[in-house]
Amino acid sequence: MLKAARMIVALALTAALVAVPATALAAKGGHGKGKGKAKSCAKTSTRGFQLTGTLVSMTADDVATTDTSEATVTIVVTSANRHARNSGELEDQNADRKGMQVVGATYTVPAGDAYVLMLGDDGAAVPSEGDRVKVKGRIAFTKKRCVEADAATADRYATPDVTRVKVSDAEPATETETETPTETPTETPAP
Repeated sequence: MLKAARMIVALALTAALVAVPATALAAKGGHGKGKGKAKSCAKTSTRGFQLTGTLVSMTADDVATTDTSEATVTIVVTSANRHARNSGELEDQNADRKGMQVVGATYTVPAGDAYVLMLGDDGAAVPSEGDRVKVKGRIAFTKKRCVEADAATADRYATPDVTRVKVSDAEPATETETETPTETPTETPAP
């Protein structure tokens, strides 16, 4: 009788261990994937927007007006991240090649964007044409599955919000050293 009682208890514990995972899998939206398209498309996410280029022109902000920024920075793009290329802010420079070719495009940081302007590492650099410029910001982005099937990639991006513009001196050209022939000491034969 004792042996039969042990067998019943063992079978009851085994059935309980099997039943708990089965009820967890049967729960609505198992593993947290039951949120649906409507809830995940309701949020708009942002992505990084980064451009690097050379300075063409720069208009300083008028200190007399404090409510808006009139400062603009215009650059010739030398590189851009994926979201900057796909945003529609830059024009394709070579339509024959696959993808967006943005090197050589002109981009102007619009007046009205509130951004931090950094002039050199110490903040005292005087910007001049040809200086290196880095533009950083955020851009609102809509997921591909949250737009119509025939929508262009550029339609999924909003206007970029530029947060920082850094102007630094152009990289100095490295001077090649000209080698001057050095005289080698001649050995005099010993007598």
